[in-house]
Amino acid sequence: MADSIQKFKCMIHFNAIESGVIMYNDMTYSFLVEMLVNKFELNPNKQLSLSYRLSPTDSRVEINDDNDVCLFVTSACESTNSIPHLYIYQHGEITQTMGQTRIIPGPAGILQAAKLRKFRDITKGSSIMPTQDYVRKVMEDASEDDHFSRGPWLSVLEYCGAFGIEVDACLGNIEKFIKKGKVELVVAVIKSCSPNILGDLTVTLKDPSGIMSSTIHHKVLDEEKGYAKMIWVGAVLILKNISVFTPKAHHHYLNITLKNMVEVFQNDTVY
Repeated sequence: MADSIQKFKCMIHFNAIESGVIMYNDMTYSFLVEMLVNKFELNPNKQLSLSYRLSPTDSRVEINDDNDVCLFVTSACESTNSIPHLYIYQHGEITQTMGQTRIIPGPAGILQAAKLRKFRDITKGSSIMPTQDYVRKVMEDASEDDHFSRGPWLSVLEYCGAFGIEVDACLGNIEKFIKKGKVELVVAVIKSCSPNILGDLTVTLKDPSGIMSSTIHHKVLDEEKGYAKMIWVGAVLILKNISVFTPKAHHHYLNITLKNMVEVFQNDTVY
């Protein structure tokens, strides 16, 4: 029996903490929860939500029982090309009533408000919906479309939170964020895209503050080393140190190259 036990490395994310651990394929759900509670010194009386993905572009899969743990460890052991990532969220980290909790300003606040509503329903014993549906309710009167309530955007916010990346909505006031001709960080959804005669991709990017035209260099779309199959309408990009071109006063666009790419969350990413 001992010969059938396998081990694998896993990266665990809790708030801004990232920690690598060795896990085994004979774990149960209760053992996994106990291990995480001990490792991060969590309150054992407060509910945990666990989920994982085998790579940053995979859909998030929830872990709720022994069957889910079995699927997780089996997939992790069979995956030879990437290290699985396990995400922890403890419901007790937020106050139980909306009135007692300060909502974070900006896009992260949308997700926070949705989780507060979900947690309130959990504590009341009410039937609960997927987090994505709570976000849609929060944003019903806040947006003309639902890009910011879909899986890719929610997954990006969770990803940035896990790595301590502060997300600022900047496209609607880009001049405030330009330093020496560049913007340090852009997190945005692709609202439209079309190829141009040079083989590059002309796109419209959108964040909660506004939209901006951009050009994605053809090397980003290379079949072997690039993101050709990932970049399309509805995908969310995390970009760093992007050059900003200003052909006319107050008229800007981004020039996106391969070195600017941090992560791409495909348009079918499920949160």
